[in-house]
Amino acid sequence: MLNFLFIYQPFFLARQYISVMEKEMKIILKKNEADRLIKEYIKPLYGFSMNKTRNLNEAEELASRIILQVYDVLIKKDNFIDLNSYIFKIAHNVWTKYISGKTKGFNNISIDQIIISSDLEIDKDILQSEMAGKLRLEISFLSKQQREIVILHYYKGLKIKEIAEKLNLSEGTVKWHIYESKKEMKKGMEVMRTVGNLGINPIKFSNMTHSGEPGKRGDTKDFFRRTITQNIAYAAYHEPLTINKIAEELGISPIFIEDEINELEEYGFMDKLPGGKYQTNILISEESEEKWEALHEIYKKYAAIVVEEYFLQFFNMEDQFKSLNIYYPNNDFNLLLWSVIPYAMKKLEFSQLKKITYEEVTTLRKDGGNYIAFASIHKEIKKSDEFNYNSCGDMYRTNDELPILGWQFNTGWINRVFDWRDNIMSDYVGLYHFINGKLIENNVNIDVYRRLIDKGYLIKTKNGYKVNVVYYKNKKAIDSFTEILPSPSEKLIKLGQELDRIVYEIRKMGQPIHMHKIIRAICQNSLTGLKTYVLKNLIDRDLLQEPTSEEAKGISTILFIEE
Repeated sequence: MLNFLFIYQPFFLARQYISVMEKEMKIILKKNEADRLIKEYIKPLYGFSMNKTRNLNEAEELASRIILQVYDVLIKKDNFIDLNSYIFKIAHNVWTKYISGKTKGFNNISIDQIIISSDLEIDKDILQSEMAGKLRLEISFLSKQQREIVILHYYKGLKIKEIAEKLNLSEGTVKWHIYESKKEMKKGMEVMRTVGNLGINPIKFSNMTHSGEPGKRGDTKDFFRRTITQNIAYAAYHEPLTINKIAEELGISPIFIEDEINELEEYGFMDKLPGGKYQTNILISEESEEKWEALHEIYKKYAAIVVEEYFLQFFNMEDQFKSLNIYYPNNDFNLLLWSVIPYAMKKLEFSQLKKITYEEVTTLRKDGGNYIAFASIHKEIKKSDEFNYNSCGDMYRTNDELPILGWQFNTGWINRVFDWRDNIMSDYVGLYHFINGKLIENNVNIDVYRRLIDKGYLIKTKNGYKVNVVYYKNKKAIDSFTEILPSPSEKLIKLGQELDRIVYEIRKMGQPIHMHKIIRAICQNSLTGLKTYVLKNLIDRDLLQEPTSEEAKGISTILFIEE
């Protein structure tokens, strides 16, 4: 778990079971005892290092140095009166040397006689170097403006008047900031700052996605690529925190997260509240085996009902779909159903929950995005069903110049890139021109052909190319296609409303109150979210046949062309 473990591992090499001289045997016994003691003190010494540095990387470096020094002493010295005190005395000495190397020219700093009382009986140089380190830390916890004033005044030697002119402030304001800064630093130096849980055990996001329209800079995944940004968001998720409190929770200086927090606020991922506090505006899920199993069983149960009450009739509708002159690959009705069934789930949009509109819960981002941001805490949990029920969609793509609309839904059965970024309108435009006989195969269009073939939307045969997706050409393609889809029964409507309430109660468990409205909104029309479960149920019943790898690139895709 910790990077510094490699330092003492070499000392645990297997002993050779051969006859040795008495002196060598004594050394081996001492090494065994040293190994045992090092194991006992790993966590305490790492805790000591974290409290001193408040930084994961520095803590690992310091702990590594301490462990090396302690091991060396345990091998060479016998008869410790108080081993625990001796080990931590070594730790203090190593810490002193470590901080001295980082604070050269900074050890004798004293801001207007800020004094920190101490009952520790340690050398004066240790106290001075440790005080310098604490002072530097407390400066980092000041506000940006106060920090700038302190540095200008005490480290760059500027006078009050000069600072006032440089920062465009009154001299009285500068004096007040200096007074408040001294007060805050003294207060901070008189207490032990603790390292929060995220400083020792940081989380990691997975399944970072969105619901809505991404902006020019992308979506959730693009803003939360770094672990530090993920932990900033999680720190202020369950309760609002100031920048300083977030920094303490992460075990780092506020200086390193100020810009990150400002950007998250700027793009709507965090909200700034009164009192300088920030609260995260992302729906973060923390899965547990209990919650996953509960939802999984409910989804399976209701998917089976949806199949019985709604989708069984689709298998007797081939003639009705043919009457619309819909194109589907190889004239294979099974392939048409792979697209029609997930698309038809939109007919199950009804809810008894208090209606929450999309605009009420999405966030308009600075880059033009307008979406709900989602993320999950990465956690390995044991599942009773290892099948991958993840999906991506419904994804719609439109064009301002051509009368076409592309719809796509991704699941684990589909042999294409599982990312909304790979579902681009230019592919549908290329197909549109090919279907209309206007995509001439020449050097100008070579890249378009290559892309459509790589995607599997076009398949090259000995007789030419064939389209590998469902498409429908009509004056009012979308409306006439949707009209042929059956309406749900009253029983199904009632069950759907029941499912909304059940899923909402489960999903809001453990979630902060400010996320409940978003959760309620995404739990509306929960039946429509059972697409993967419905498809799996139909396959298990041998009603739907799994596609070949070639067919799988084009299924669950429909191109609507308005004539």
